[in-house]
Amino acid sequence: MRSLWLALALIATLPLDAARADSATALLQVSAQVLPHVRLQSDDSPVAISAADIQRGYRDVSRRYTVVTNEPERLVLQLNPRVGLTDRVDIAGLRAPLQMAEASLEVAQPHARNLTLRYRLWLSAGASPGEYSLPVQVAALIR
Repeated sequence: MRSLWLALALIATLPLDAARADSATALLQVSAQVLPHVRLQSDDSPVAISAADIQRGYRDVSRRYTVVTNEPERLVLQLNPRVGLTDRVDIAGLRAPLQMAEASLEVAQPHARNLTLRYRLWLSAGASPGEYSLPVQVAALIR
């Protein structure tokens, strides 16, 4: 306890200027780089296939997509088939109509905030009535 009082007495005798810290100012430049990004939002509801669709041989479906990107000039849509339900898929709503069978497609697409694609699903011989995922998976990429 005695040493505590001694330390307090020494601090009290110091000049007031010694207890203050020096301060300085400087300019700080900051920069940031925003990386290219893209996000594709869509309706993932299942496709209902009826016995009438199977008898006709196809089912027409449309999907609306919302594209959010900071690189509209480099936007590419990648269309990937999901095997099983269809033999091929006709796609409308892009620059030109497309037909997709077993291979993926990449399409340079000028930026459109909202995009509606119409699909004609040509049903395979083994298709049966029910609810299925859309047999086309769509992704947006920056190239």
